[in-house]
Amino acid sequence: MNALLFRFVMFLLLLPPFVRPLIAQSSEKKNEDFKLTVSVDLVGVLATVTTAEGALVPGLRQEDFQIYEDGQLQQVALFAKESEQPLRLCLLFDSSASIATELKTQQEAAIDFLRSVIRPVDRVSIFQVSEDVEQLQRFSNRLDTLNRAIRSIQPGGGTSLYDAIFIAAERLSNQSGRRVIVVISDGTDTTSDVSLNRCLRMAQDSESVVYALVVQPIKSEPGRNLAGEHAMIFVTERTGGRFFKVLSPASLLSSYGRISDELRTHYYFGYYPKRQRGGGEFRKIEIQVNNPAYRVRAREGYHSRK
Repeated sequence: MNALLFRFVMFLLLLPPFVRPLIAQSSEKKNEDFKLTVSVDLVGVLATVTTAEGALVPGLRQEDFQIYEDGQLQQVALFAKESEQPLRLCLLFDSSASIATELKTQQEAAIDFLRSVIRPVDRVSIFQVSEDVEQLQRFSNRLDTLNRAIRSIQPGGGTSLYDAIFIAAERLSNQSGRRVIVVISDGTDTTSDVSLNRCLRMAQDSESVVYALVVQPIKSEPGRNLAGEHAMIFVTERTGGRFFKVLSPASLLSSYGRISDELRTHYYFGYYPKRQRGGGEFRKIEIQVNNPAYRVRAREGYHSRK
């Protein structure tokens, strides 16, 4: 290590903890060919605030919130609104035979969705989900490249949906910014190696918010298996995301529109837990807002590092 690099590293180590992640973030170049990452124990949480009727609430300030971990009030070290945080989005397409008739519509709706939300600082990755999970496109903000990946998806096979969420969350854990997973599926997992609980744990621990658009091709099928829908509700509620039941092309577009609106009104919180590292136990996160008429959605917690 040369003398200049040594002095720079020592400078970083002597900085207050709350400054370090800002330096790590600001060092990310546009082409991402070099990154400086400092290991910290910062816990990040994305939150959505709504009225009791479900209308989104933008424009709140840090002092409007309190954040608790296992009932203990935490000091917020970082607070940001949507425009101040880059988006890292994984788009997961169920390509199983069960949704083959809906795939074309889903592809075009997803392309329109990306066109409405992606900014130069954002990055998206595209996954195809059948028996195997294939990352068709690594993180990029080039709409032409992303669109080609989406249109290349072909139907067939089973569905390893839990595997896909697990892999996407794992990939997101190495990304800076807001981490979001959007799943387009009929919700039924048939071939995963990863369990639902393990999939949820990875999503929570990677700070990923999961949105699920569950396609119901047959609207009134008697005795239809609802296990897949319930599984997606389980994951989305516990990561701070949202579940959408898709009954028609119009409802697909409106669901994407709702996700787009939420992505523009996210609040990001970062704090250093007052309790130090534990033995991998689950720690519950609760975010409160001063206005009692408002509701907050955020991940329910995380597993502490060992």
